[in-house]
Amino acid sequence: MQRLTRQRNAVFSAFSDAGRVLTAPEILEHARAIVPEISLSTVYRQVSLLLADGEIAKVELPGEPARYEVACKADPHDHASHGASDDAGHHHHHYFHCSQCGQVFLLHACPGPMHDLAPKGFQVTHHEVTLHGLCAACVDAGAKAPKTHPPH
Repeated sequence: MQRLTRQRNAVFSAFSDAGRVLTAPEILEHARAIVPEISLSTVYRQVSLLLADGEIAKVELPGEPARYEVACKADPHDHASHGASDDAGHHHHHYFHCSQCGQVFLLHACPGPMHDLAPKGFQVTHHEVTLHGLCAACVDAGAKAPKTHPPH
């Protein structure tokens, strides 16, 4: 376990401030509210340390930059009983990716086992679910935008 520093605290606090999954530049933006002089290289260094300590987890979506979230501290056996564990027995999450602003949000539910979706005789060991669409802020922004009509 690393000692607590202002930079480490600022990086870790970014997650509670944002309440969602963050990229390193997004962590930097939030961390600067606590430590204005913090740099992106310091954020990456602190992210590496927090990953090594198991305090945060890396979230990888195909074609997207790496994002990070606070690591789940739940008992992995609780999730395994609901079929929501990965092959290492750790809790996993599912995500909502906004196709307009690019933000990624944590879904607080799991559809459960996917065994009945697999072909007969196959064994599901883990699954990942990412929903794509517009977040509430982008939906609201679109509703407030002036409507233009296509030419006839």
